[in-house]
Amino acid sequence: MTKKKKKNDYNSHRKKRSRSQVRKLSQNSKRIKSTKELWKEIGLTIFIVLFLFIVMSMTLFSLPKSEGYGMAPTVNDGERVFVNRLGTVRRFKLIYFKVPDSKDKSIRRVIGLPGESIQYKNDHLFINQQESVERFLQSQLKRAEQNEELLTTDFRLQQIPNNKYARIPAGKYLVLGDNRPYSSDSRYYGLVDEKEIIGTVEMRIWPLHTLTSY
Repeated sequence: MTKKKKKNDYNSHRKKRSRSQVRKLSQNSKRIKSTKELWKEIGLTIFIVLFLFIVMSMTLFSLPKSEGYGMAPTVNDGERVFVNRLGTVRRFKLIYFKVPDSKDKSIRRVIGLPGESIQYKNDHLFINQQESVERFLQSQLKRAEQNEELLTTDFRLQQIPNNKYARIPAGKYLVLGDNRPYSSDSRYYGLVDEKEIIGTVEMRIWPLHTLTSY
């Protein structure tokens, strides 16, 4: 083999190896670029999801944590609930609201609606002088009766703090906790203003449990 031929073969081999290296570098570059674009898309998706979650949590729902034992055993201390900010406030529905004359927020059950007279006597609820059964308290009422105790201390609407009317004023609600003997509610801080209601409590997040209003 002549020197010239050897030189040509060597140059050809170098050119092939060079082209191979260029292809590998190009492929690596494309792979790196593709990975960067993928991470950018993932990051953008996460940002959009978080942004939508924040917007929706400000306008459609809230996921607060219950504090205290005023709603036990329906909702216990530390349990997180789903609050529908657009929910309709009805009798015996659970609501999430700002406590009057306080920075605190609370979960309680709606008992009295605007325009109604409310009275508790011997553990019986009377709305506009008609008895209304609180089925969600039946087991607790039975235990209280067996122990010859009252679950809900007798009171009239006029005994509610900051209220002098025989009927609930417009835009106001009377709320009570299900754990009546230990609950801080309208009997202590008065009626709840409609403007202070954040939303209706629809379910317990964990353990998952739908909260039924009777």
